[in-house]
Amino acid sequence: MRTWVFQGNPDEFDLDAYLATAPAQLPWLVTRYADDIQVGDRVYIWRTQGRQRAVAGVIAEAEVIAPVALRSESADAVPFWRAGAPEATERRPRALMRLVRVATAGEVIRRDWCLEDPILQALPNLKMAAATNYPLGSEQAERLVALWSRTGHDWARDECVAGLWAYAQTYGGSVSRLSGSPVSNVALLIGRAVSGVYNKVMNYRHIDPRDERAGLSGGGDADTRVWNEFFDTVRGELRLSELQTEFNRLWAHGGAAAGADARSEEQALDHEASALERDGLATLMARYNNEVGSRPRRPRASAASTRVFERSALVVAIARLRANHHCEVPGCAHPAFVREDGTSYTEVHHIVPLGEGGEDVLANVACVCPAHHREAHVGKRAQEVAEALKAIRRNGAAAAA
Repeated sequence: MRTWVFQGNPDEFDLDAYLATAPAQLPWLVTRYADDIQVGDRVYIWRTQGRQRAVAGVIAEAEVIAPVALRSESADAVPFWRAGAPEATERRPRALMRLVRVATAGEVIRRDWCLEDPILQALPNLKMAAATNYPLGSEQAERLVALWSRTGHDWARDECVAGLWAYAQTYGGSVSRLSGSPVSNVALLIGRAVSGVYNKVMNYRHIDPRDERAGLSGGGDADTRVWNEFFDTVRGELRLSELQTEFNRLWAHGGAAAGADARSEEQALDHEASALERDGLATLMARYNNEVGSRPRRPRASAASTRVFERSALVVAIARLRANHHCEVPGCAHPAFVREDGTSYTEVHHIVPLGEGGEDVLANVACVCPAHHREAHVGKRAQEVAEALKAIRRNGAAAAA
């Protein structure tokens, strides 16, 4: 599978308005590489700035579903061509694609980000802007996958730790975005834009009581929590050794350069589905029916590395036996199914998540049913469930003492 950038000019075709109609099939003019574009290839759709000075960059993802052939423009796309454009009426070489995802305004991978990115600054469309179709190298494709999965989403704790590490590396001096700098290196490691990591460093400068220089005040609660976790208020300094240890734990064994981690992929899918739900069932069913035949029933697999924590099987086993394979959430009434060995199926949940600095120890785990496991992560009562499980562990520790 290859990855491509297909570029559209808003002065010639109203790309935003057309994508907003969620077309079932998307023909795209091919001026080069017709024999190389194959079914299953991934395509990032790039919007140029145009006379209206739109935000240039990646605005959508698509998948090739039919090879390049002489095709007429689809009837639903014709009205979006500017007046007099011959592409609207002439049969031309076109690839046929299905739309996978359209970015919101906050999810666009911006051209100016790419220009300062150590990998994406070599994108072929940035060097030769007049063409329509551009092949990407594997490193460029992997970098876009990582950015595409994270842009527009809140920073998680592990990313904030990396941002704080970059801040510590630059503390007291100037903050560079150039290739090889701590900011640039962290951006590549965690799958964020270089400017995003720079802004995070400036958020920490704003928080830091030691630095009188102006920072950026747009940081979130996660930044404050991570700062408080590693800043010694008595000594008035960062606990650099602890920060380095945590940074190494989270990122030393691989980052996001080769693709989105499992958590980010799941979050991205949930985020996109939640956005779609606002359109209502009738609209979504119409779109689903329009896509029959073009949407694969067996989705492709992507070669993305996953970041997982090396959990202790011993802790899992003890947690299950300690609870006698029953959900420990008080009053749980969710039905449980029985595994082949005759025990009820349960999952072991970290009360303070590993990604947020929780420890893989018995005092931080609980045996829960699948329903309560998901509620503990994404439910409205997540904090209530967490406090109930913490109380059980505290009471158990007190009884053992």
